[in-house]
Amino acid sequence: MKIEVLSEFSYLIRFPGDKTNLPEPTALGIAAQLIRDAFDEDWVEVVPVFADLLVTLSANAFTDGKDPQTVISACLDRLERQGGAQIEPRMIEVPACYDEEFADDLAEIAEKGGMTVNEAVNLHAGQTYKVYAMGFCAGFGYMGDVPDPLRQPRRSSPRTRIPVGSIAIADFMTAVYPLAMPGGWHIIGRCPVPFFNPDDQHNPTLLRAGDLLRFQPIDKDEFHRLQAKWQQ
Repeated sequence: MKIEVLSEFSYLIRFPGDKTNLPEPTALGIAAQLIRDAFDEDWVEVVPVFADLLVTLSANAFTDGKDPQTVISACLDRLERQGGAQIEPRMIEVPACYDEEFADDLAEIAEKGGMTVNEAVNLHAGQTYKVYAMGFCAGFGYMGDVPDPLRQPRRSSPRTRIPVGSIAIADFMTAVYPLAMPGGWHIIGRCPVPFFNPDDQHNPTLLRAGDLLRFQPIDKDEFHRLQAKWQQ
């Protein structure tokens, strides 16, 4: 791991790895939490992104006289000492409806992968996904790795509006759109559980980097029942 000083208040921690060989996202999540615990959470922001951690401090984080880079280095040393005894990541299970009403691109994805729609659903739902990073918009988690037969590059023509809760695929990543917005990923289903709740100031997003997630298939009736429940 390497610490780069970006500015007076910002540091970039580079973990070994790249987009073809990503580090374990759980390690990034644990490192992020160790750094948050080492500083007052009001004065530090830590953003895990695939193979990097961006640490941004407030001027108030410097008032105790400690060198922030030394504090961050101590946190990384602690992470390495933990080794295999690292904290277990959170496992999150969410319902997913793959009905054709919500899955504009599922049949095409299945055909290109040489399988039936049901086989494609079982393949997508049978995988445990790692949340590698949060970004693009509030609550949007980049999750991988999508099984090889389902992988397709981003759409050549992005849609102008993708419904909230849409489950999507692009390359080796899958995601759930937390808001209705434009997007170029392939839509294969929909989730009734909110991934972003602006009214919850303490935990506005369902996911955080380092989590694990599984999709549990449901039918359309169950989708509408759960959707109504969450909208109450």
